[in-house]
Amino acid sequence: MTKPYRTVITAVLLAALAVLAIPAQADPPQQGSGPRMITGSYQTTNPIYPTIGAETGVMLYDLTGQVLMDFDFRAEADTQVIGTLNGDIVSGTYSITLPDTPNGIVHDFDGDPASAPAVQVFAAATYVNFLGDEYINRGESPLDMSARLDPVTFEVIGGNVLVWAAQDGEQFPASLGTDGAAFTDDDTTLPLPAGWSVVSLDTEPFTILRDETLDVPIIESLGGLNDYSSLDYLEAWETLFARTRETYPFTSEKSLDWDAIYAEITPMVQIAAEDIDFHLIMARFGELIGDTHIGFVSMPVLQQYLMGGLGIGGLAVTDDNEVVIGNIAAASVAERSGIKAGDVLVMVDNQPALQVLDSTPLLINSASTTHGRRFLQAATMLQGPVGSSVALTWRAQDGTEKTETLTRSWDVTSIMTAFGGALEGDVISARMLDTGIGYIRIRGFASEVSQADELFAGELQNLIDQGAQGIILDVRDNGGGLVQLAMSMAGRFLPDYAPVLDFYYADGEGGFAYRGFVETLMGEPAYDGPVAILVNEMTGSAGEIFVYALSHPGRAVVVGHTPTGGFTGEVGDGQYLLPGSLQTQFPTGRPLDPVTGETLIEGTGVIPDIRVPLTRESMLSPEDEVLQAAEAALLGQ
Repeated sequence: MTKPYRTVITAVLLAALAVLAIPAQADPPQQGSGPRMITGSYQTTNPIYPTIGAETGVMLYDLTGQVLMDFDFRAEADTQVIGTLNGDIVSGTYSITLPDTPNGIVHDFDGDPASAPAVQVFAAATYVNFLGDEYINRGESPLDMSARLDPVTFEVIGGNVLVWAAQDGEQFPASLGTDGAAFTDDDTTLPLPAGWSVVSLDTEPFTILRDETLDVPIIESLGGLNDYSSLDYLEAWETLFARTRETYPFTSEKSLDWDAIYAEITPMVQIAAEDIDFHLIMARFGELIGDTHIGFVSMPVLQQYLMGGLGIGGLAVTDDNEVVIGNIAAASVAERSGIKAGDVLVMVDNQPALQVLDSTPLLINSASTTHGRRFLQAATMLQGPVGSSVALTWRAQDGTEKTETLTRSWDVTSIMTAFGGALEGDVISARMLDTGIGYIRIRGFASEVSQADELFAGELQNLIDQGAQGIILDVRDNGGGLVQLAMSMAGRFLPDYAPVLDFYYADGEGGFAYRGFVETLMGEPAYDGPVAILVNEMTGSAGEIFVYALSHPGRAVVVGHTPTGGFTGEVGDGQYLLPGSLQTQFPTGRPLDPVTGETLIEGTGVIPDIRVPLTRESMLSPEDEVLQAAEAALLGQ
């Protein structure tokens, strides 16, 4: 949020305090009373943003986080100056009227500890508003800013900042210095005129601008699409591999041998003749890493290998290791052959069905866990080219077996059954169950994000007003989104703000560095009664951080057939476009326990407190046995 999986990475966090006062050979500041208004434009390329249904604003934002390298800094509401925005999250224009005297944190750049701090530093910033008012609140953060940030080190390396000085002659950095970053020890300084100035960091030395109205573009520094689509296959692969090797956050946890991966993939890329070859090779690359956050959107692969089917959906491996059919599409090839929901798939092309499932390549997503991998493989194991044939042996409920060779027709029943759960219904829906337990389904944290928190609060209040004896939170198929939106909802069941995890990102020197934390947030209404959470293999990312935030302190009981999906890396800065219009993503952020420093959730998922057996009978049952188990737990049965 991720922006989905990504509210920490976009937080205002970066660069180091300048303490060295060396006279600069800078041009004298321009004359005039200083700017009264700034205007500008912005444009984002991250492919996630247009999908999340977010209201966007613009403001003058205190850059103390950048100046002090304080990754936990947040600007208070009374320091924020709201501007006017004409556009949406993708692109637009803005204007901000500057106040006579701002209310930000003051800094001292002259290197003299005896002098009083007297310079305030700001940037124009866009932001996603999802916590109810026009300000950036605790848990919200800027999206893009007028200061340009290095995407690996997070240091300020260019763009424009707005500064306010209490009097003429206050000192401010004059250049990026030899390290190429602002607000660091090697900066020289220049004198500022009193009042407002815009300082361009893209000149050497910096340029002070004092026109009454100034154009200050907002820059997409972090989270932009990494577009390698114009490169040839080998160049794109080499570039993607180098960045992934540097930024992928779970190398040690997954025991990855990058040299071995490179040695396997490179020769195949070198002989790739067309887009579909390259796309299949990239799918293999993702499969070697093993991470559900690594997805592939390839139209050639979909059209050639996955659009043919039999009308069979909901395949699942039961606790008895049987591959059981969940549903049959009407008028499909499977229905005409007499296959029914609940039948057991015994053989596929003369091989044991479970063996075929476990050897099915992952062409849509990689997988972080064994249970997640089997779920994804089950969705595609019977798919193939339209017009191709597959021999099936299945066992009916009466024990009889039948073998028949079937021809695939245009059909994506299996894929839609597997992935449709995250797409169906309202983002928040609720009802009172007959047992007096309240039920709330949270479909995701990546759609209708500017309304979801308010909708959730309203539904929770309705259930409280009706006297709910407990609350069941259903996050099955919730694949994540904005993690702090999830934390706002989770916080309504906890007594106070609570740290959940720290995020670390590649530091450009072969290691990973702290870049901020995630915490539960306070909000109304609050509920202190019993809570249960329903999970499955596709509960992931911010969805399973939500589960962890409530289960780790023992606040909620977790119920499901399987653990959550076990994929919690942050992906906002890992969006890629490769040759042939292949869209993919790779995680860049690493979640760690703030106390122990251990990696959280990735590769394991959150384990249910109550594991509900998955059997052939339960798959056929019209009842939701996971929901029933949660009700029984809350009622003390």
